[in-house]
Amino acid sequence: MAEMERGSEPKPAFAVGAWRELAAGVYLVTAEPESVNIGLVVGTKSALLVDTGSSPAQGRTIRESLSSVTDRPLAAVVVTHWHYDHSFGLTAFADIPTIGHETVRARLGSSKAAAAAARLGVATAELAAPEREIVVATAVDLGGRRVEIAHLGGGHTDGDLVVVVPDADLLFAGDLIESAGPPSFGPDSVPAEWAGTLDGLIGLMREATRAVPGHGEPVGREFVFEQRGRIAAQAAELAARRAANPGGRALPLV
Repeated sequence: MAEMERGSEPKPAFAVGAWRELAAGVYLVTAEPESVNIGLVVGTKSALLVDTGSSPAQGRTIRESLSSVTDRPLAAVVVTHWHYDHSFGLTAFADIPTIGHETVRARLGSSKAAAAAARLGVATAELAAPEREIVVATAVDLGGRRVEIAHLGGGHTDGDLVVVVPDADLLFAGDLIESAGPPSFGPDSVPAEWAGTLDGLIGLMREATRAVPGHGEPVGREFVFEQRGRIAAQAAELAARRAANPGGRALPLV
């Protein structure tokens, strides 16, 4: 979603909605203040959480809410990328294996993360990095259900992960795609790679596959293909701006 450099503003209101089932044993909940999608995948033995909300307190709320849909213990927690609305709740899962891309730790230690924490009223000491850092891919067995986690390339950030649930024909794409609005380009985005990364994502999808974006309702393969075209066009525009003004700062794309 949008980057956080807004100066002094009132503290945002945090809230977590009700879980809804997208497919057998796959659930979705929306967390405010950024209307971020949080996913839960349940197997016969354990469960896996996708993203953690915008603060340690919200992470704890999300964790407490899991009992409303399953009694399976969490086997792992995955953050799709480092942005505050996806990763700032990691502290609430300190006793659970947590997974993120290898770039996430450094990003969470950056001045940008500190500025986001200050706006949210979160102490930087409360922020936690993923315990397990991956470069390309890994998988988690939940008992009768295998979940695959992959880094397909740069895009919304340099450390986006995709979480694939093959038997449900569904995947969680983080902010690589958005249906609540246009894709969000920020200073840490990788425009030159983003369309190619989405080519990899499209390659994982069949006609009936649904992709859960970081924000907005689940979408199909055709939507992802169309958004891929829009992102390629915006990346080309940004490259042209930079070529016309070498050494200067190009205007951001939104």
